[in-house]
Amino acid sequence: MRAAAALLALLAAAPAGAGVSRDAIDLINVALDPEYASFLVGPISYLASDAEVESYLKLTRDEEAAAFIERFWAARDPDPERPGNPVREQAEQRAIEADRRFSEAGVSGRRTDRGSIYVLHGEPESIVYEPSPLYGEPPLEHWRYPAGAPVGLDGKRPARLYRFVKRGDVTAFYIPGRPGRYTDKDPRPPRGGGR
Repeated sequence: MRAAAALLALLAAAPAGAGVSRDAIDLINVALDPEYASFLVGPISYLASDAEVESYLKLTRDEEAAAFIERFWAARDPDPERPGNPVREQAEQRAIEADRRFSEAGVSGRRTDRGSIYVLHGEPESIVYEPSPLYGEPPLEHWRYPAGAPVGLDGKRPARLYRFVKRGDVTAFYIPGRPGRYTDKDPRPPRGGGR
């Protein structure tokens, strides 16, 4: 119980703020080899603080990136005295499954919108498909989580509902309004605050 409380406190202290762009293109560090360049893209962008994002984007050597990643996960270890890091292990296990289930158009599943939500919050209670409210548009995919869902790896409870739609070759968050365009509301988990 003490370890769980420590994990929640640690995760609540480390959420991302709103000052740094979290668009995937802005999170790629082109100075690093591909193994490290996209570390921040996907669920990690929801876990990293603005300072961590800024620091990572300034790195120029792969050795620095490897050390950063170790520090990043160590900071999220709920009990450093015990072997292993359950937060990192769960994130990595879910990322493997997200890659298997949600990879599309050459994008690793963990780096997609569905994959990010899956890594952060695990399997939804249900997945339902419904016709789009707009004629000729692809069907919507609804992920529902229960009201009492446990907090995710980001220290927040998932939204009750996430909606996704196929846009071109990639499935992305669905936002009502103009087809294929984001509108005034972003369905992604808030950075720095719970839902």
